[in-house]
Amino acid sequence: MKRVLVIYIVMFTMVFASTNKDIILYKISNKDLKISAQTIVDGLILQGYTVSKNQDMNGPYEKQFKATLFNSYNLISVYHRDIAVKLIPKVPKSGIFTPFSIVTYQKKGEDDFFIAFLSAEAQQHILKVKDSYFNNLEKKTRETIIKTVPLAVEESLSYGSIVTEKPLYTEYSFDVKDKEAIEARDDMTMMMESDMKPSGFVVANYIDFNQVLNEEKVNDFIFYDAYSLCKLKIIYELSKKHPEAGAFAPCTMVIYHKKKSNKTKVVTLSIENLTSSLAIKDKTILKMLVKAQDTMKRIIEDSAE
Repeated sequence: MKRVLVIYIVMFTMVFASTNKDIILYKISNKDLKISAQTIVDGLILQGYTVSKNQDMNGPYEKQFKATLFNSYNLISVYHRDIAVKLIPKVPKSGIFTPFSIVTYQKKGEDDFFIAFLSAEAQQHILKVKDSYFNNLEKKTRETIIKTVPLAVEESLSYGSIVTEKPLYTEYSFDVKDKEAIEARDDMTMMMESDMKPSGFVVANYIDFNQVLNEEKVNDFIFYDAYSLCKLKIIYELSKKHPEAGAFAPCTMVIYHKKKSNKTKVVTLSIENLTSSLAIKDKTILKMLVKAQDTMKRIIEDSAE
């Protein structure tokens, strides 16, 4: 499989933005703990979303690290089928937000329950595209949150984001004949999956999104696979100071092959989304993030040999 690595870079000077427009955050009083992640999941489903996973993170935190700061901490992987099946054929790389993540959490000893997810502005900035479907999705998600928990109020984060000149996503393009695409994909993903677990990555969820597209009479792709990936140590450490970091977790990696393209593509988010949106300066966490990204880069490149 011949490899071509394409990295899209956003060229800006590194500065602090005065406000943080990347993450949308809602707060609601929940002293009696009646509101939970399942409350949000039920509301999403009622409004036409597909919830592919509602992952309780407190159990893994307590099991692996013997401690947690939270009464509840959940990562909800979700997409809106009607919007996704229109957006992905137009902007195939947008699949890194299909599913997207909604994090819900409440700290021990505190009365407030929080809900956070990425803004349309952040998603479009990451991908360097403009499309009304991103704004439609944000609008729909905001409306759904308010319908589900009407007393929720929007909060501003206490810090601004950092504008960065580093890559915000990475796209790998491999020359593969259409007729060989499925076999090559199967070989590549088998090697990826065998290397991920020893490297500390967990495949939290998998979606055959081409099946979803085909059910809606969209037949642009030979395959379109979405993998939700998580590294528990990273989200655990990030959540201590920045629980809203769950809006980035798990990260979605997409592998797809468009018909008549003779190319298989792999698209992943860059760690710079975390470091810039969350204004991370902690050297230990930064080192951990860089190592994770370098490891994933090696896994992808080795699997395509």
